[in-house]
Amino acid sequence: MPELVRQWPSELAHIVKHLHGLAGRQGCYAAEVDLSEDEMRALNLFQASARHEHVMINDPDTSEECYAYLNTPVGLGPPKEREGCIGRVRISLTDVHPH
Repeated sequence: MPELVRQWPSELAHIVKHLHGLAGRQGCYAAEVDLSEDEMRALNLFQASARHEHVMINDPDTSEECYAYLNTPVGLGPPKEREGCIGRVRISLTDVHPH
């Protein structure tokens, strides 16, 4: 049976633009972003549905479709930059590779 791949939610597309590769860790990307209540809910629902499955994103540098594993988001406290947000979250992806 083929593996189910979850498409990154459109309401969270702006997060992908903030992803950057982690030095010394090939195939690992991360971002720290401020999220609204609706975005936080969407991220939590997506993470729960994609647990142990690949997700599909567009590479922020090349726009190429990639597969990755979404790690559990980590809460970092209050928002720092975006008005109307309720918290700051670290998002990380591992095993990022071209589709």
